[in-house]
This record gives sequence, structure tokens and C-alpha cells, in this order.
Amino acid sequence: NEIFNFIISLLEKHGPIPEENDDWRMAYRFLEEGHIDSFGLNDFIMEIEDQFNVALSSEDTQSEEFRSVGGLVEIIENRIKAS
Repeated sequence: NEIFNFIISLLEKHGPIPEENDDWRMAYRFLEEGHIDSFGLNDFIMEIEDQFNVALSSEDTQSEEFRSVGGLVEIIENRIKAS
């Protein structure tokens, strides 16, 4: 999945993700793990918005779904469908 692969590559810019299977990576809660700090979060969001030509709302970024890779993939897929 293009969105999944892009998010994983963005996260890996901030540090390695433990080598596990894709199901584990989909459930990976990158914010709780401290993978991206508050300073890097805005850049992370802007790179996603630029790559997929979507706008993430504050509701999106503050949602429970945004905290995991799989949830973020779902948010982006929904934004793409809505545009």
C-alpha cells in the first residue's frame, strides 16, 4: 500500500522502527512511542499533506486514529476519497 509505505519511510527518517511484520507496524503507536516529538510533528503532517494532496484537520490530528500507523492510513484514505 502506497500510503502505508510512505508513512513508514517518513517515520524511519526519525529513527528505526522495530523490525516486525506489517500487522505490527499498522498497530504501531508512533506518538506514544516518542517516535516523533512535538517539534517534528508539524513537518510530518505537512509532508503527508503534500504527498497525497490532502488537508488534515485538527480533528484528524487529535483523534485516536492518528496515533497509529493504520489509523493514519485510514484517515488519509478517507481524505483522498472525499476530495
